[in-house]
Amino acid sequence: MMGAWSDATDGYDESYDFRLPDGFAWGYAGVYHEDHVNGWNGPTGFYKNDMRAPLAPNETKTWDSIYVWSDPNFADPEMALAMVGNVTAPPPGGWTYRLTLLAVPKGITGAPAVGTTWAVSPEDELLVMLPTYTTTNGLTAYRFAFSVTASPEPAALALGLLLATVGRRR
Repeated sequence: MMGAWSDATDGYDESYDFRLPDGFAWGYAGVYHEDHVNGWNGPTGFYKNDMRAPLAPNETKTWDSIYVWSDPNFADPEMALAMVGNVTAPPPGGWTYRLTLLAVPKGITGAPAVGTTWAVSPEDELLVMLPTYTTTNGLTAYRFAFSVTASPEPAALALGLLLATVGRRR
């Protein structure tokens, strides 16, 4: 889950930022942070939840270290990255949400081109199909950025977006 929350900060918040657990059976999607880099003062690792401070009108916040990969035991030729609005804390309408592919793992063919950008709707699921990349080192995986730009009008302080894990296409 990525988003903004009324009492969160742009750094590490023990109450909101949760590490990605080990041992998923098929795939991973997580925001990577290093302790004492870019204002992060939490443990180094991949995070399943990364909440930020609320956005001011016309402000943009970007999560630029989202990595996506699969467990070495995942045998499907394709994997999916899904993003969908959080039903309990819906993202504000009228804001701009974008997902951009920043890097494709070495040796992968058939992936979207680096720089491809998708508009993310707060009401609909975005499903990005990717050639499967398996690894035990997530830092060698697909890398994405997710950007949110607040509209000029004041909006709710809570913003939530769910970054679904990697899995099979249904």
